[in-house]
Amino acid sequence: MSEPTDEEVEEETSSEPEVETPPTPEQRISNLEAELADAKKDLLYRQAEIQNALAQVAKTRSEGIRYGGTSLARRVVSAVENLERALEHVDDDADDSLSSGIRMLHLEIVSALTAEGVEKIDTVGCLFDPARMEAITTIPPTDEFPSGHVASELESGWMLKDRVLKVARVVVTSDED
Repeated sequence: MSEPTDEEVEEETSSEPEVETPPTPEQRISNLEAELADAKKDLLYRQAEIQNALAQVAKTRSEGIRYGGTSLARRVVSAVENLERALEHVDDDADDSLSSGIRMLHLEIVSALTAEGVEKIDTVGCLFDPARMEAITTIPPTDEFPSGHVASELESGWMLKDRVLKVARVVVTSDED
């Protein structure tokens, strides 16, 4: 028999299935440590997500409690303004039951609104605040009202705690024409 050629030797060795050598204990430990580090990282990420979700729920709940009555307050403010318009047409000296009833009702509603944190925005004489006021027109400044101050109020503005329910419509003094 003749000696096998190099090609025949290669064919024989390549046809044999390759046997994987088991990882050494050091390699196995290294792999497990990497998996553990990934698992810890994933756990911390998920814990952070849960904490963020809990904080968002707490914030939403707190705002719901604090500002939950915003829609109702807006409607009641509208009714108060209508009562105030009605009171403008009642003679101050009138002592009839209708006018006194309107005054009492107005005071009672305003008192209830105040107890819930709803208040009118102070405007006349104050520096113009575009976050709480809308300038309808401007007039030249005077000694009483320097430039940038509110000279008169056309419509009342209202706040619920620290949020604007309704902007005040005002006349502002300005040097610009």
